[in-house]
Amino acid sequence: MISFKPAAEGNHCGRFLFICNIRMMKNKFGSRYSRFLFPGLVLILVSLLYIALLTALPKYAGRVPFLAILFLIDWIVYRDVRRFWLKFSGWVRGAFAVFWWLPVSLLFIFLIGSVFLPLQQWNDYPRIYLPGIALITIVSKMAMFAGLLPAYLLRLVSYLTGLFRKKHSAFLPLAERFFRITGVLLAGIVLILMTIGSVYWVYLFRVEKVELPIDNLPSRFEGLRIVQLSDIHLGSWVSVKPLQRAVDEVMSLKPDIIVFTGDLVNYSTDEVRGFESTLSQLKAPYGVYAILGNHDYGDYTAWPDEAAKRQNMTELELFYKEIGWQLLRNQSELITIDSARLLVAGVENWSATARFRKYGDMKTTLLGYPEADVNILLSHDPTHWDAEITQSYPRFDLTLSGHTHGMQMGIETSGFRWSPSQYLYKEWAGLYQHISSTGKVNYLYVNRGLGHIGYPGRVGIQPEITLIRLHRK
Repeated sequence: MISFKPAAEGNHCGRFLFICNIRMMKNKFGSRYSRFLFPGLVLILVSLLYIALLTALPKYAGRVPFLAILFLIDWIVYRDVRRFWLKFSGWVRGAFAVFWWLPVSLLFIFLIGSVFLPLQQWNDYPRIYLPGIALITIVSKMAMFAGLLPAYLLRLVSYLTGLFRKKHSAFLPLAERFFRITGVLLAGIVLILMTIGSVYWVYLFRVEKVELPIDNLPSRFEGLRIVQLSDIHLGSWVSVKPLQRAVDEVMSLKPDIIVFTGDLVNYSTDEVRGFESTLSQLKAPYGVYAILGNHDYGDYTAWPDEAAKRQNMTELELFYKEIGWQLLRNQSELITIDSARLLVAGVENWSATARFRKYGDMKTTLLGYPEADVNILLSHDPTHWDAEITQSYPRFDLTLSGHTHGMQMGIETSGFRWSPSQYLYKEWAGLYQHISSTGKVNYLYVNRGLGHIGYPGRVGIQPEITLIRLHRK
């Protein structure tokens, strides 16, 4: 008698093995590609945010690709360091994940919130400290990434060449451990410095004194004291007390002229309220002069219509009149002392980069004003000096700018200067000079700014009050 039972059992076993193989393949496929699900979803969200900002706030849309790069770096480093937390309990791992992803999440919240609620309507603290806390932690993690980068490169070389993949080679694990520790130390140092910078250094004002030689300077202007302020950014000040200290410091310098080179506010004129009495204390015998910076035009917030934006500018002009400062909008002022003439020209924002709109017009600014004994130009963006002033308007002995803030972080010693700002701006802080074909020397001074924006602090680049004294060359 022939029995088919073993054959049936064999079929069952084969079917069972086939199903197991299918499940193993699914699990392997899932484990390989599921790790890309989270970054994929985030990149889709970033794309949607970019489209929304292009409509509501085009000025901020350009920052979204940078945010995507930050996220990718975050994700790479997170996958590397999370292995140290796997041995801990679930709530510890969860707390680590929340802490790690909180900074980028805060930036997302800030940008998404700015689409639905104009920034000028936000409370001061979330408007200042949401992006501020995010930037502090993100820069710290970027420092960690810089420390880990050599380990990633070694790993790539090992994978491509098999150089460190010998059975008993201990070089790669030791090297990775060294660079991992280096990355953690760098992140800790940056986190500590930036935290101190937001609590203490942010209001540690510094007076920069500049002795400026001028060709054929009239004797009446010998020793003339010009005090320059720039980039106050009132929307980033939660208290008037430190600003009062800065005003007292300015007045103690006994200025003959005070100039302000733009960016009084961050987003809108509403930010000036409460600072009127403090700023109105700034007075000088020959006047206080101001110009507009890129933030003063209201280009960094969403307005219901153009009329509301124009009204914002009208209110800013009225504020300047209220505090007694003369706002120069493509205008000039001729100061005559005895027979000596000093021209103060104030051009509206003019940048050589496409990121900022050009409002300035030098021809209009100088219309009807011949060359004086001393000619000073107020121009917010220092790229204007190299792009147009030195070539087409060499009459200016001195151009005063701000705008860069020195990136609010860097290193400045007697023999060494470095700041991330130098990768964006050729002239980023301090005094520069250009000698024309006729031998005339044109000076540019770039003020490091009194206030702050973005990162609510300073590290290595102190908030600045500039005192310039003119002397005969």
